[in-house]
Amino acid sequence: MPEADHERWLTYRELGELLGCTANAARMHAHRRQWPHRAPNRVGDRARVLVPESLDVQSRASHMPSLSVAQMSGEPNGAEPAHEQAAQAVQAFNTAVEALSAQLAIANRRIDELLAALADARTAAMISGSEAAALRAQVALLTDRRPWWRRWFR
Repeated sequence: MPEADHERWLTYRELGELLGCTANAARMHAHRRQWPHRAPNRVGDRARVLVPESLDVQSRASHMPSLSVAQMSGEPNGAEPAHEQAAQAVQAFNTAVEALSAQLAIANRRIDELLAALADARTAAMISGSEAAALRAQVALLTDRRPWWRRWFR
């Protein structure tokens, strides 16, 4: 039997259209099934792969969403231009920055409150410490067993 009855040579793009996927996915599909391929002899020509006629196209294409090959290969995310994707990414980034800025402001406010409380506690400890030192000095003077004239001239 001739080769054309059972098999045909297709480019990866044509195979992708037949399978309902991108050219790169079609290339990987052919590679996994170890179908023979032909490298082009001239620069700019396309590589071709030998596809068997018994390829079950309907079962594979029925699972794919209804997207055109131009949408899958030419433009990112279907019909959305790249600048719209970039604008959405920038907007999402700005939203995240605003949320983090709000959380940072809350954290800074809490740190300021804690620092003020710490300063108040240190001041209270210093006052009580200095008052205690003064009281100790008075007790030492009163309990000192030195003669009166030594206490007077310290």
